[in-house]
Amino acid sequence: MQRTVRVIEAYVPGLSERPTAWYEQLQANAAAALRAEGLEIALLAIPNDETLMWLVWGRLDQTDPALAVATVVLREATGAPGATLIERAVDARLVWPEPGPLL
Repeated sequence: MQRTVRVIEAYVPGLSERPTAWYEQLQANAAAALRAEGLEIALLAIPNDETLMWLVWGRLDQTDPALAVATVVLREATGAPGATLIERAVDARLVWPEPGPLL
């Protein structure tokens, strides 16, 4: 299965000091907010680089979700002091075998 994926990068100072539960809650909160938009997400956290990479995809017929994603990422991920969203979104193909997800 192939889906067009939007990749959003967020810089969050002090990311390496956060517990695993924080990442899980962040992903759950963002997933719940984006589910209403018909989107699914995966979160790749790179603590030593202080970077969160959000992979977001929707239905095949869905329009570009960039605005909805940026709004949620800004609200959920950048609540930390000094956090910023890097508008370096790219389109890619996420390919995984049916019926399960990549992760």
